[in-house]
Amino acid sequence: MEWSIHIAGAEDLADEPTLERCAGLEPAAPLQPAVRLAADLAAERLGAVRFTRCAFGNEFCEHLLPQPAAFEAAICAARASGLRFTFLTPYVGNEGIRRLRGLLQLLDRMEGGEVVFSDWGVLRVLRGEFPRLVPVQGRLLNKSLRDPRVMGIYAETQPDNGTGAATLAALQRSNLDNASYTDWLLRLGVAGVEIDNLPQGIDLGFASRGLSVGAYLPFGFISTSRVCMAAGLHYRKPDKFQPGAPCRQECQTHLVEYSYTNSPFHNRDQKFYLKGNTYFFAHTEAMTRSLLDQAAGGRIDRLVFQPRLPMMAS
Repeated sequence: MEWSIHIAGAEDLADEPTLERCAGLEPAAPLQPAVRLAADLAAERLGAVRFTRCAFGNEFCEHLLPQPAAFEAAICAARASGLRFTFLTPYVGNEGIRRLRGLLQLLDRMEGGEVVFSDWGVLRVLRGEFPRLVPVQGRLLNKSLRDPRVMGIYAETQPDNGTGAATLAALQRSNLDNASYTDWLLRLGVAGVEIDNLPQGIDLGFASRGLSVGAYLPFGFISTSRVCMAAGLHYRKPDKFQPGAPCRQECQTHLVEYSYTNSPFHNRDQKFYLKGNTYFFAHTEAMTRSLLDQAAGGRIDRLVFQPRLPMMAS
């Protein structure tokens, strides 16, 4: 199994990217315990972690596409550190496609590598213009239920009559469980898929169909949108939450923490986070242990450690 480290820029690779050092990179105090817990459990369950790949880029917002100089620096730093390179890309509009083309040309010239796509238009560009780059389907294209306020309850509740087990099994599935769909991905030249560790657990029955499987920890995303709360912070109320609002990267300085205080279940202290245009959840200890067990059992080919909430500007 391969370990990948999600970097914010070349500076993250100035020193050796050890798990211990990287676990201290998240600056937000509410998120630090989740990062530390994941690092500690990974070392406990899987032993010494050695990163052989790095991921760079953003899956959730085209306004956070890296500048060419930062992109080139990250590729060079990865090469100097002996790490293979994966470029994470978001869903994009026409302007995003234009900017991505320039970055993909740079990646193709410098080294080649993997490109995680979250938009079918990006896959079309990869297949038609950059056949040397390896496409990997991103987790945003996985159709699954992922609300931590509710889904985690199903993982804990299995009535004696067996109904709960059947419900849980259904909720752990996604579009990746459709063999016609994964066969289609293979025909398109897609080499692998990336997944989130869902609050209710995830069925990895598709893992034997020829696609490599990569999973993220310790954060998963709940939902994302082209409308950004952070971008509208300084607007008059009637002008807030408009698609296409000018972006000044307010998400880099604002994190909103939510508590599910009206839950009818025991998870009244359940927290989730809004950064920019995307809601995230942090893995619980039980979720992290389950994911690491699946990795140890050979069902996951790559674990991607994200030491920061993945909304970094480069």
